[in-house]
Amino acid sequence: MPDPIEKAKAEAARAPAPTPPASEVPQGGLDIAWAEGQPPLIAANGPETLSGHKVVLSLRPEKVSIWKERPTNQPNAVNILQGEVIDIAYLGNMSTYHVKLADGTMVKAQASNTRRIANRGITWEDKVWLSFTATAGVVLEDEA
Repeated sequence: MPDPIEKAKAEAARAPAPTPPASEVPQGGLDIAWAEGQPPLIAANGPETLSGHKVVLSLRPEKVSIWKERPTNQPNAVNILQGEVIDIAYLGNMSTYHVKLADGTMVKAQASNTRRIANRGITWEDKVWLSFTATAGVVLEDEA
């Protein structure tokens, strides 16, 4: 019989990120609805003139952190998403993780290689968490 505490931890880790309260959207920022059933993304630098329009949030991979477990001690990481590692590109001192989100969106995250390859905690097909700050991306109008 599974340990009830471990079972509760596992269920909490699989739960979707809570929707941040509107007060977390900084002045001059936007909350971006991006997928049904997912909390909005918070962008600090979205022009208010784009509010209500279709937009794209452009993120550089080095601005996205990757975690084995849901980050709980990152107060500035207001955007937290869960996905699965599809591919990993080892680039000497850095690795780029290609992560597929629940809606099929692919996101890249980069991390420094501080350990030997055999000791890394994240590998293919792992369920992972991605996080980034409200200032990490650039909001662009979607012209599609």
